[in-house]
Amino acid sequence: MNVIDRAKNILITPVNEWPVVDKEPANVVTILTSYVIPMLSIGVVATFIGMGLIGQSLPLGGSTASVKAGLIGAIMYVVLSVVTVFIVAATIDVLAPSFASEKNWNKSFQMSAYSLTASYVGAIFLLFPALNILVILCTLYCIYALYTGIPAMKKTAADKQVGYLAVIILITVVAMILVGLIQAEIMKVVNRPATPNLRFFQ
Repeated sequence: MNVIDRAKNILITPVNEWPVVDKEPANVVTILTSYVIPMLSIGVVATFIGMGLIGQSLPLGGSTASVKAGLIGAIMYVVLSVVTVFIVAATIDVLAPSFASEKNWNKSFQMSAYSLTASYVGAIFLLFPALNILVILCTLYCIYALYTGIPAMKKTAADKQVGYLAVIILITVVAMILVGLIQAEIMKVVNRPATPNLRFFQ
């Protein structure tokens, strides 16, 4: 599997790419190490630069940028992204029987890992904290990739695909809101300097 080709195909022609994915051996460790982690490197670099070197201006002067925040932010980005992949995969797999779909953990993980491609690529906008809205928009495109993968990967009947997708999204959003709240609390602690102007050196 070529990472660049897989990402491009999932983004541009997912309907044609999912049948190809369905025929490939599915292994969680392999998918993580050969696709998810390499793709997450985009967000790791962008997060470190965005939070560690650029940051946001403070009302009373100074910047939120700090190397410590950048490092912690990059680590959290990887951890939370991997957690997201597992949450989506688990949701897909657990719900499968309810929608007369194929229950297969490895296939569910494949579907989750590849359908989130747009969010991996969109993480480039984390370079500039003010552009976080674009990260969200890129993530929304993952819904389309997920939808096109349901019939090919889970063998779901046409009349059940929309309902299956809707419940997957609902459960995933609730789970990610909780994860986001935890992340926000951690970053509040990290971004609590004694003197704003000295943050870069902390």
